[in-house]
Amino acid sequence: MNIVFDPMKKQKLKLQQASVNANLAKQYSIRQLENAKSKSESFISSPTGIASMFVAGSIKGATTDVPKPPASIILSMLLKLF
Repeated sequence: MNIVFDPMKKQKLKLQQASVNANLAKQYSIRQLENAKSKSESFISSPTGIASMFVAGSIKGATTDVPKPPASIILSMLLKLF
């Protein structure tokens, strides 16, 4: 009878289980990403999605600040006044 003593047996089993868990998590993540892409594409192409994007763009365009001139231009304008 040949019995081999392996002091790292528990660690090897934990490593193997961690590898299986990581593989399952990766597959789940890929599936969830594909699901999210599919839902996003169907929402974007729907009339509600198009209207939502139009409203969001309108609000962004209406609230965008007018760019302010640099301080050097303001200073030169004030110097020209006096």
